[in-house]
Amino acid sequence: MTEHQKDTHASPTSRIQMTGSNKSGLYHLQHLPLFLSRQEPEFAAIFEAVDALPIDDTHCHVITDQDAITTPKRYLERISLAGMPMAAYFPKGVYTEWLNGDEARRHDLNRMYDIQGKVDAVTGDISQGIFIKFLVKELAQFLGCEATLDAVIEARNDRGKNYWAYVNSLFCDVNYENIMLETGYHEDRGGEAIARFEEAIVPCRSNRISRIEEIQREFFHLDISFDEFEERYIKRLHETLDGNGNFGKKSYGMKSYLLPFIGLIRPLHDRNPAKVSWEALRSSFSKLPDMDRESAAEITKDLRRYTFTLALEECLKRDMPMQIHAGDGEAPDVVLRNQDPFFLEEVVRFDRDNMMRMPKIIPLHAGYPSVGKAAWLSHLYPNCYFELSIMTPHVHQNLYQRYMQVMEVVPLSKILFASDAYHIPELYWLAGRWGKRYLAKALTDYVVGGSLSVEEAIEAAKMILYKNNRKVYGLDE
Repeated sequence: MTEHQKDTHASPTSRIQMTGSNKSGLYHLQHLPLFLSRQEPEFAAIFEAVDALPIDDTHCHVITDQDAITTPKRYLERISLAGMPMAAYFPKGVYTEWLNGDEARRHDLNRMYDIQGKVDAVTGDISQGIFIKFLVKELAQFLGCEATLDAVIEARNDRGKNYWAYVNSLFCDVNYENIMLETGYHEDRGGEAIARFEEAIVPCRSNRISRIEEIQREFFHLDISFDEFEERYIKRLHETLDGNGNFGKKSYGMKSYLLPFIGLIRPLHDRNPAKVSWEALRSSFSKLPDMDRESAAEITKDLRRYTFTLALEECLKRDMPMQIHAGDGEAPDVVLRNQDPFFLEEVVRFDRDNMMRMPKIIPLHAGYPSVGKAAWLSHLYPNCYFELSIMTPHVHQNLYQRYMQVMEVVPLSKILFASDAYHIPELYWLAGRWGKRYLAKALTDYVVGGSLSVEEAIEAAKMILYKNNRKVYGLDE
């Protein structure tokens, strides 16, 4: 046997020893015996190196303490995209009243709206998803309990007695170093909750992203002229991007939720249609609650296009990225067919005076399920990046194939790791755990196929997991 053949047939353990050791990588390998036995021999060495790397999460949300102690059904509802819009299935305020009501009030509301029946149906289906079955097995390992949902929630509730220490342990286990925290979704808890979360995850650093819609909400309901609105809106943009206008801190970029509501986004620099839209909104306040979602969005369409364009101009001046919601869903509040990544092409170009000005654009959620479209948009336009959230972690084992699909066409220097974690801290943990595992598996395929050397594969993982994010946002190493 030649020296090369000896190396090729080395055991996974010996390959790990060749690359050095790290506690995190060895610990996680010890908990992957079946998975490891089914991989190419090169996987063990690549996985150990990848698992030891830090993570930057380029799109994620605040975790509050309201889920410190939970129940299996409530946990399923809070972690699932299908369960997230539960309140939207009932008249406004009804679901919150039911959650917080006493037994008599809950009984009355159940009789009127069958709330418990709907919750049971949704969470029952969620519990039968492979995502949840896999999550239970993974968390049972981490928590040291039986691999059932009831046992996991019991063990988790025990950790929840010191919830922020538990959250910190999840972050440390997968080695988060930076998050780009989008502050527009905070469940009405505000700056205090955001600051508490940021304190809990130290030494991971939090860098805030401001949401356009959060600023709009400050003004859209006011009975003021369009001129005054425009002046105040631009001032708030400056405070948010240059000062401490993002709940007391600066912003490193912005995020827009416009695409799900209007579909194709054409930037609007002409303030006159926006002014007409502003006046239409003023005269429609009483009608909005009874309008369907598309009719309501049509009233403010030009106004929102204009405010989006103003914000993107400010980002362009500062070389700051604009994150834009694409793919994903959150039905029934939004229109799913509007979220095609190709509907962002005019934004990516950002033409004016016969010139493509090309600001930094980050379509979110991997464009999922239109992953190929989002990847191709990022391939064609140098200022458009590809971000991996939502499908990481929700696609679980199929992440390997999705990562292969992305890396088919998107340069390694433009792929950004992200989770879109919300509500439940385990989403951060699962994204890191599964993201590293299946990224290592995909990169191993490229090594075995001869496309990458081991060294190139590890460098690719470094770019995707943290280097690209720091470069795009200008963060210190």
